[in-house]
Amino acid sequence: MIDKTPSPGNASGLPADAMERLALFAEWTGTTPPACLTEGKGEDLTFSGDLLTYANRFGLNLDWFLLGDERGLVMAYHRAEIGGAA
Repeated sequence: MIDKTPSPGNASGLPADAMERLALFAEWTGTTPPACLTEGKGEDLTFSGDLLTYANRFGLNLDWFLLGDERGLVMAYHRAEIGGAA
């Protein structure tokens, strides 16, 4: 679930550590994340279409981005190695 309280200096409503991971991903991949990361407010806050397109295009794992959860990365690689869809 997305933290509904914006971090200081962060109007997206995303946790500061998620923003740090996004900056790290952009640095590692030489890409530029979209300016608009979320849409809506309060209980209706969701990822923006721009962020979802960016994630799909460049392979940003949303579990890792938002939660810091490496399991999705490991399992995607594992499935790819055994011939399944990533």
